[in-house]
Amino acid sequence: MVKLYLWLCIGEWGKLIKIKRIKALACALAVSLTLLPSVSVKAADVKTSNSQSKIVQDNVRLQDDFYDAVNKSWINSAKIENGKVSNSAFDEADKALDGQKKEIITELLANEKNYASNSDEKKIINLYKNYLNTAARNKQGIEPIKKIIKAVNEVKSIDDLTKLNEDDIANPLINVGCDVDLKDATRYAAYINSSTLSLGDSDKYTKPTEYSKRVKGLVNDYYIKMLKLSGYSEADSKIKVDNLFKLENMIAPYITGQEEASKDSDIIEHEYNVYKLDKLDELAPKVKIKDIMKDAKLDNANTIILSDPKWLKALNDIYKEENLQLIKDYIEINNIAGIAGCLGEDFQKAQEEFSKQYLGTSGDISKEEKAVNAVNSLLAEPFGEIYIQKYFSDKTKENVEEITKEIIKTYEKRIDKLDWMSNETKTKAKEKLDKLGVQIGYPDKWEDYSKLEIRSFEEGGSLLENVINIAEFEENKQIEKINKTVDKNEFLCPPQTINAFYNPTTNTITVPAGILQKPFYDESGNKEKILGGIGAVIGHEISHAFDNTGSQFDGDGNFNNWWTDEDYKKFEEKTNKVREFYNNVKLGNGENVNGSLTVGENIADIGGMACVLDILKDTQSVDYKAFFESNANIWREICTKEYEELKLQSDVHSPNKVRVNAVLPQFDEFYNTYGVKEGDKMYVKPEERLQIW
Repeated sequence: MVKLYLWLCIGEWGKLIKIKRIKALACALAVSLTLLPSVSVKAADVKTSNSQSKIVQDNVRLQDDFYDAVNKSWINSAKIENGKVSNSAFDEADKALDGQKKEIITELLANEKNYASNSDEKKIINLYKNYLNTAARNKQGIEPIKKIIKAVNEVKSIDDLTKLNEDDIANPLINVGCDVDLKDATRYAAYINSSTLSLGDSDKYTKPTEYSKRVKGLVNDYYIKMLKLSGYSEADSKIKVDNLFKLENMIAPYITGQEEASKDSDIIEHEYNVYKLDKLDELAPKVKIKDIMKDAKLDNANTIILSDPKWLKALNDIYKEENLQLIKDYIEINNIAGIAGCLGEDFQKAQEEFSKQYLGTSGDISKEEKAVNAVNSLLAEPFGEIYIQKYFSDKTKENVEEITKEIIKTYEKRIDKLDWMSNETKTKAKEKLDKLGVQIGYPDKWEDYSKLEIRSFEEGGSLLENVINIAEFEENKQIEKINKTVDKNEFLCPPQTINAFYNPTTNTITVPAGILQKPFYDESGNKEKILGGIGAVIGHEISHAFDNTGSQFDGDGNFNNWWTDEDYKKFEEKTNKVREFYNNVKLGNGENVNGSLTVGENIADIGGMACVLDILKDTQSVDYKAFFESNANIWREICTKEYEELKLQSDVHSPNKVRVNAVLPQFDEFYNTYGVKEGDKMYVKPEERLQIW
């Protein structure tokens, strides 16, 4: 079983969950092979699959639509490649990275005989060939599924459900894992999180929309197809899928939905409920949490945190004999869909068909590219170490570290100048900033993968077996951390990631090597261009330390109030102003931005922009046009309408166009540079402009 953070293969995969072995291994592969884009990075503009739903007119004015005017030529000529959901600055960087990853694979294959059998290089080669060997997977057929079906069918009572753990069959109704204790960031704790739902957000069950109904239809059809490929008749498949959704509809009302969570300023406190094992068993005796935690090797945890007691109580009520078949069908379908990506071509084709309908893609990428993506996803750190050695320079790392230091110093000056914050709170804010960890490029030390076995086909290995081994290896790394001291220097992501992050529990920003390339970072570019690109990104991540979530954690990473009551009240007022402003931003499709869902990212966008603009104030002969246009360039994007809708529903970032057109008018420098005046569409009245940090 596996309790690590992996992407959901169905539903909103941008939400991270802790899941068991079979479910995890499949989801990891499914994402890397079929659901390529991550909701966490990008946001949307309005485009349809491989074509333009809108052409930017030549007469568009900078003062009316800065995003369109700056990106006009690119938008009007850009196309979405086969198998992709978007074309953007992120995709451009990713395409360059893809070329480098292919070069790494080609070089490894050419020198295969030079690598020891247990080397990281040999493991990458074996996994790559495993994926390409569709003949072996076709020959394997549905044998792995038969094991799942047999184990589930042998369950004759509610009490028997715990026996599935012995067969490594996941029960995603209860998700357990190990993570940093939010109130003691020096230690790891055990977490018990709510049930996995096929549609992701519980709101899609309790407050269905036309969009959620469409998604449910697609998921429904996909599950039926999986079951039919597994040997079930169409009639039996439909009954099982109906049972799954009956069960999910029963539990969904007791799981906090995205809308409620986004509006609850105390959501972290509400989801931090410490229990002893005996009390958990008293709360839900039928669920047998004690047995589940023992099986997960987490029963010795000093701290066990339950996300939602009302959910667990409700689950206990559902755990009764009359619902046994519903539960069995839910478990069976989740596990079959889970391993589908490791099986034969029929299963992969079904996954790909679902992905195309769900995300609006057309065409497909090559099998070789899928294999590279699988390796890059599943053996991310070993692959990343090779990438760093081959493509990333120490000079880039040093340059970006200096840029980051300058931004942090400027941020401190901005805190000093705040007119709404008391000196007492300013001192605490600056203490947090002073303790901010900075990770640029790659980790200081690399993980040891010598205990991980990845066998070639000739050695008797298979794609499924090797993915299981990887999942178990990652699981063990997490489990071993329980009760131990947190390593705050642990790198947050693979170095070849095109993104950047802030982690509140370590109070650290991470800027991986993958994003330190054009168009985000160009060493030959002037200061204005660099600050408009990677500078704004870094400023954004630092601002997360002080957004509506980050502001609740202190400099040591603890969930801890460091504010005076009066100051925090003022901060909440400013935060609400940001919510209201974005709630009134109307998109080209007639919908509005969800200001509550996106408030943290919007605060970070504005805070980061304010900081880098302050740096330019101390620069001679500033080219503000280069700065603003560089910033607009990094958010250019076209995407399928399906992907656009998914992000609008689920992404915590505002749409890309909004990240330009709603942010820049908050600053005097923008008005002075382009002569924006009242009556222009980019104009925002001074009293309505947003400033927090």
